[in-house]
Amino acid sequence: MKILVACDSFKGSFSSAKAGDIIRSGLIEGGIREVEVCPVSDGGDGFGSVIARAEGAEKRTAKVKDAFIGETEAEYHFINGDAYIESARACGLRFGKDVMRATTYGVGQLIYSAAVNGAENIYLGLGGSGTNDGGCGMACALGVKFYSDYSFIPTGRNLREIKRIDTSSLIPILKNTNVFACTDVDTPFYGKDGAALTFSRQKGATAEEALRLDDGMKHLASLLPVDVNSLPGSGAAGGLGGGIAAFLGGKIVFGFDVIERLVGLEEKVAKADIVITGEGRTDSQTAHGKLPARVAQLCKANRKPCYIISGSVKGDVSPLADMGVSGIFAAYAESPAQIDKEDAEKRLRAVACKAAESIKGSMYFSDDH
Repeated sequence: MKILVACDSFKGSFSSAKAGDIIRSGLIEGGIREVEVCPVSDGGDGFGSVIARAEGAEKRTAKVKDAFIGETEAEYHFINGDAYIESARACGLRFGKDVMRATTYGVGQLIYSAAVNGAENIYLGLGGSGTNDGGCGMACALGVKFYSDYSFIPTGRNLREIKRIDTSSLIPILKNTNVFACTDVDTPFYGKDGAALTFSRQKGATAEEALRLDDGMKHLASLLPVDVNSLPGSGAAGGLGGGIAAFLGGKIVFGFDVIERLVGLEEKVAKADIVITGEGRTDSQTAHGKLPARVAQLCKANRKPCYIISGSVKGDVSPLADMGVSGIFAAYAESPAQIDKEDAEKRLRAVACKAAESIKGSMYFSDDH
């Protein structure tokens, strides 16, 4: 019996690769002899670490500005002439939760570094950001100018002050570069389901500030040459997805599709007997395009059983059964308020061992499987 493990990162605890290795050790303890781990991402947290482990990945580094204009050294990777960047390396929540002041300027610097190093295509993972500036900081780093009564670099707190945008000084090399914004959400640029009202509270905004941010995003959208709010995913990373489309002529794509092709996931699924995926918490949102659901759909198309091993399960997850999920195992009965990584690792390994024993006891392989 060959099992393929292809799980998402467990937010705040383990990368996709680390979670996969823990699950693998538990499966082996449970009597499974052959287990392959394939780190994957949907463009959310951990995009960069998955790319780093991909075949042929070449690491590059660049000194850039962080979310609050401090200095940081960020890495990205080239694979077959294309560049892969995790935006959180320059504007992630790890730099602090002050979304009104945070900027994507360093992301623009990373894009520039990749372009001058010869990238024809740049894939930008949008997960884990601490920003909500509509991509204005990124655009400034690449030559775009924003004016009120003077030139300035907009952040979330002053988007409403923008009166004019001048893109004539956009760095020329980008005209020969394709930029893809890789997202795991279809959030619009503004509105009740938009970037600010959906995610800014997680990035440090008060309820009043979230409304102010949304108003600023709506104002910014009115000045852009593209109807960004009509683009699914334009609100990803606080509107960075929309900024990529509006300022760079880029495309917003689902990160899972990019990673799936890059790591050859469907081929690996076809060669496995069983596939196990997972995430930090499986809930009612998982069925709406989250990574475990996408993996399950691949399994269903290839007639392979798929199981989910998660940190915890909450709410109605029954739609996952129709998507190809045969069973769900959870390390915790409920999500703990604070996660102790050592305890989490023990629990994840233990539930993987339990899953192995359950799967072995329930599986029957016919000649055509």
